[in-house]
Amino acid sequence: MSGLDDLLAESNERWQWAMKRADGVEDVCLGRAVRSYYLRYFPVGFLALLVLGIGGGILLFGTTAADWANYLSVGLLLSTLGAFVGGLIYNAKKVAPSVRLNTLDVLFRLAESERKNITAQITGKAPLEREHLPVVRAAGVQRLKGLATQLIIMPAYPLMFASQTLNWAGRDEMFVWIGVVASGVGIIGIALLFRDFRRTARFLEATAKG
Repeated sequence: MSGLDDLLAESNERWQWAMKRADGVEDVCLGRAVRSYYLRYFPVGFLALLVLGIGGGILLFGTTAADWANYLSVGLLLSTLGAFVGGLIYNAKKVAPSVRLNTLDVLFRLAESERKNITAQITGKAPLEREHLPVVRAAGVQRLKGLATQLIIMPAYPLMFASQTLNWAGRDEMFVWIGVVASGVGIIGIALLFRDFRRTARFLEATAKG
């Protein structure tokens, strides 16, 4: 029995460590930060940079109707850069302060099977273990923060692919289709991130009272 006792002791030690790291981990207003970005900052910045890029494209390429793909490409390229840089700044200034995290990952010392089980609890695929609820909730907050960061950065990718697609228009049909598919995959990826973000946020809301 000593081997089993040693395994149980190690497991208890890991969970005790995780419980200590879970203390103070809290979502303050990540949902509000993500909503503000998508409803205010991103659309305003995107439209402003798109118009600025189109204006710059007209100055660069002239004003013939055949060059509109080039104008849009420049506008989308500028919007892509804005989404990358602006997203990084917004993540640092607005998203990061919207959550309280500890320096170390709360799941750092847990076994892989224990980590997978916690993820399954957060996503509703496994029953909730009340004795480990503080750790599971802290892991949920960490997951929510990671998803929020991805949601802030992700819009730059379909914009980048759309810009490249316009560059290829009329030159290489195969690359145009590749660009269209890549843009579509990026948009689908954003939708899936939103789904996971809402699911994790609902889990935290449902378990807020313990």
